[in-house]
Amino acid sequence: MNWNLYVNFLIALLAIINPVSVLPMWSELTSDKSNKVRLRVATMLIGFTIISLTVFLVAGKYLLGFFGIDLIVFKVAGGVLLMTTGIKMIEGKNVKMPEKDDGEGTDLQLAKIRFRQIIVPMGIPFLVGPGSITTVFLFGFGLTSFVDIGALIAILIVVLVALFFLFTSFHWVESKVDPIVFTAITRLFGIIVTAIAFQFILEGLGEIFPNWVNNTSPVIGEDSNTPNPETN
Repeated sequence: MNWNLYVNFLIALLAIINPVSVLPMWSELTSDKSNKVRLRVATMLIGFTIISLTVFLVAGKYLLGFFGIDLIVFKVAGGVLLMTTGIKMIEGKNVKMPEKDDGEGTDLQLAKIRFRQIIVPMGIPFLVGPGSITTVFLFGFGLTSFVDIGALIAILIVVLVALFFLFTSFHWVESKVDPIVFTAITRLFGIIVTAIAFQFILEGLGEIFPNWVNNTSPVIGEDSNTPNPETN
């Protein structure tokens, strides 16, 4: 068994799926609902995340190949989407529901309505986004051992189930902490998310335009500060 692979995958997942950044948004988007409804919403959200990331872990390279999408292009596009979300977090636009009143219905019906409303941005791109998809894609790429694949899937499930329990027990924290604290944390992490997104974009563009990143140009020569004699 490749324990080094498993530990690195666990650390990478915990870094990308950061509960500290997700929980304030969860509070803002579901705090108006009963604990029973929130339990069902959390089940749908975590279930969606487990299925999506497992598919990318096992068959990510085949999916990208089928649609003719290069991983570099996916990184740039995902970074743009993540940056948009980060900017909205800073402005406080994506942490407020356009309409809190979901009408009448059973707990399951209300949970389905709220899940459809918060799948963006919580499901996509925070839990299933460029960071998490790229992480599971890269770790799963080239794996041929069923033991390794099964172990990575198990680690993924354990991390997300732990996040599920944080979601379902977070009402206790909410009762002890003023909501303005979560608002402030969300704004702060908006800056961090925007920076991470910008890094994804730069990494993708760096692979597409290596000369630009290496500060070289066929017009001005190897050093951008030294004119190319052929242009004089």
